[in-house]
Amino acid sequence: MRMELYATLTSKKVLIAVGAIVFLAVAEKCGLSYMFTSGEANSAKERVRRILDGMKTGGNREQAIALWKLGTLHIPGGIEAFSMAADEFDAWEAEHELVGMETYEITGAKVTAETGKLGEATVIVSGTIDGMAFKFKVVQGKPIQWVD
Repeated sequence: MRMELYATLTSKKVLIAVGAIVFLAVAEKCGLSYMFTSGEANSAKERVRRILDGMKTGGNREQAIALWKLGTLHIPGGIEAFSMAADEFDAWEAEHELVGMETYEITGAKVTAETGKLGEATVIVSGTIDGMAFKFKVVQGKPIQWVD
């Protein structure tokens, strides 16, 4: 009885291992990396959406600044670091004539560079702000950059 149970458990483990190997092989051929790439693009679009929402009247500007600077909701280093980030954000916003923006539309996001690590891709997010086209270079942990 014990031998039969042991044989059954061992064969189930082997089947599970073989199934996992087959799944990974098929996923590699069918584009498992596409799922990660798609996730990176969606994450970048969401970051830009939240920044632009924060820039609107009544929006959460503090959150927009932190997301613009690092892609997080908190800037380490206290009020001094946040103040510096706010000054950089204000200059970026003024340079690209985004002060007082009212409407935006995000029309696309394309991964242009991958590192092989989740969360480290370079994504170009495009759309319009008050009817004018924009392209932003989005990299997690770095400030959003305007792309010409």
